[in-house]
Amino acid sequence: MASDRLTKKKVAYYHGCFADYYYPEAGKATVKVLKKNGVKVVVPDQVCCGLPMMAKGNLKGALKNLESNTLALGKLVSEGYVVVATCPSCGLFIKRDYPALKSSDKTRLVSENIYHISEYLLKLHERGELDTGFKPIPQTIFYHTPCHLKVQEISDASVRLLQLIPGISVKYVSKVCCGLSGSYGYDKDNYRRSQEIASELYREIKEVNADRIVDDCGGCELQIEAGTGKKAEHPIILVAEAYNL
Repeated sequence: MASDRLTKKKVAYYHGCFADYYYPEAGKATVKVLKKNGVKVVVPDQVCCGLPMMAKGNLKGALKNLESNTLALGKLVSEGYVVVATCPSCGLFIKRDYPALKSSDKTRLVSENIYHISEYLLKLHERGELDTGFKPIPQTIFYHTPCHLKVQEISDASVRLLQLIPGISVKYVSKVCCGLSGSYGYDKDNYRRSQEIASELYREIKEVNADRIVDDCGGCELQIEAGTGKKAEHPIILVAEAYNL
């Protein structure tokens, strides 16, 4: 059972492409925060989750990556690990779409034992096992909720986690779509529409004028920075900062 595996405090970290190639700071912070809390962390061999391939109609490529990741992650879950992801899109695809694309004991096993990083740390907190010796961060936060966390029904996980840090004031929580939608907003034909969708988010960021912008999704972070000129950070960066890591 998932609850039994949680007690073991053993995590297989699925970092995904964004933390691997674009935002390694988030991956490094994740490993440091988990180890700070006495969690055994392994980073298994992994490939892209397959979502970008699937979105572009490359089912064969997506299934190939599914097979590779399921083999590596399934082995670890069978050994008592749970899987933790920092990318909402990767986490959703593995959780929801892997069993749908290929129904097997292994895809279901991995699907039932994958958590978003904030979700996992909150579960530690619920068990009284999260180190809450945070240094204060006296700053206001604008938090943007990624669509792929909303779909998983854990849209408030990162806000709840950040609120454990003294001094942090979550000034505003936005739930509008950033408009990028994976590779959609990168297509020339979709760019204008993507920016139209993002305009509401850009307006909110400008009006709220918080000290920091926080977002779990790498794609959303890029869209925010491109549209506002302001940097958006993954919440795990702030948690690591509060631990002085």
